Amino acid sequence: MRVCKGVAVAGLSLLMGVSAPSWARDTWYIGATSYESTINNNTIHDRERVQNCTPLGCTSNIVRRDYRGRFDTDRHPAISAGFINRDGWRTEFEYREGDFGIKSPESKEDFIESRRVMASFWRDFKFNDSPLGYYAGMGLGVGQLRQGPADDEFIMAQAGAGLTFAVTRSLQLDLGYRVYAGEPDIVLEDENRAIDMDYRGNSWNLGVRYYLY
Repeated sequence: MRVCKGVAVAGLSLLMGVSAPSWARDTWYIGATSYESTINNNTIHDRERVQNCTPLGCTSNIVRRDYRGRFDTDRHPAISAGFINRDGWRTEFEYREGDFGIKSPESKEDFIESRRVMASFWRDFKFNDSPLGYYAGMGLGVGQLRQGPADDEFIMAQAGAGLTFAVTRSLQLDLGYRVYAGEPDIVLEDENRAIDMDYRGNSWNLGVRYYLY
C-alpha cells in the first residue's frame, strides 16, 4: 500500500513538474530553422501539349508520361514568428521554401520548387528546474509547387513534436519532427502542361527561438 502511494505521489509530482508554467509572462518570439525534408515517392501523371509544324500548317497532340516520382532529400531554411502565453500554448507563423531534386529519369525537369506558409498551434511543456522540454501540435497553411512552367497552390496540413533546450531565459533550441500533406491529386498547370501528383512527406528540423522578454 505504501509502495502504491509512493508511486502515485511520484507520478503526481512528475505531472505537476511537466505541466507547471515556465514562462514569466505572455510574450512574442522570432525563430530560424533548418529543415531536412523528404517528399514521399508517388505516381506522377504528366500531360504536355506539343505542337508539330510543317509547311502545310501546325498540329498539336498530347504527350503522356506516367512514372514513379522519386525525389532527393532537401535541406532548406525557414523563418518564423509567434506568440506564447504563460501556460505554454504557442501560436506560430512560418515561411519556408526548398528545391527537391527529381531522381526519376522520365521527368523533363531536374527539380521541383516548394514554398509554404503555415499557421501552427503548439503546446509546450517544461520540467521544473530543468532546461529540457518538449512540445506537440499541428498546423494548416498554403503550399505552392512549381515544376518547370507549371505550378499550383493548395491547402496543406502538418503535425509534429519536438524537444527543446533553454540555453538562456530568452534563447531556446528546438529539435523536431514533422509530417505534412497537401490536398490529394495536386495538378501543376500552365497553358500546355498538367502534372498530377501527391505531396506528402516528413521533415527533421533544428532551430532556435528568441523570446522577446
